[in-house]
Amino acid sequence: MGSWHRSFLIVILLCLLVACGTPGPTLTAEANDYRVEMTFVQPPLLNQSVQTTLRFYYQDAPIRVQNVVCDLQMPGMVMGSMRPIADPQTDGSHVVNLLFTMDGEWSIIVTADSADGPIRLYVEGIAITPDPEATQPSVQE
Repeated sequence: MGSWHRSFLIVILLCLLVACGTPGPTLTAEANDYRVEMTFVQPPLLNQSVQTTLRFYYQDAPIRVQNVVCDLQMPGMVMGSMRPIADPQTDGSHVVNLLFTMDGEWSIIVTADSADGPIRLYVEGIAITPDPEATQPSVQE
């Protein structure tokens, strides 16, 4: 293989690595044997929509749910909340785009309908800062 071929392949690989970016975190919330895992495509940033995949479990077994809504709220703030509806996927997961419009601590109330009735799970302690290097969402216990 010629040196220009190797150089071309290296450039392509570097472009792919940069395009993939930093993978986002997976946050988990549990209640009454139900669990939701929210996986962000990239770390959520202030005023930038981030695609998030939600997977639901009952007693650690994957389950299919319907009517998934993510209610984004800032604890202690008197303001309207944002309630995007997640789109169901063929693998049983749901995908939603989330937008955090202010820096500070956020929580997400995830609701869904299961075969056994409604599910309501709280994901708390998501810290959004104006500095992308400092944004590290985490769940507070």
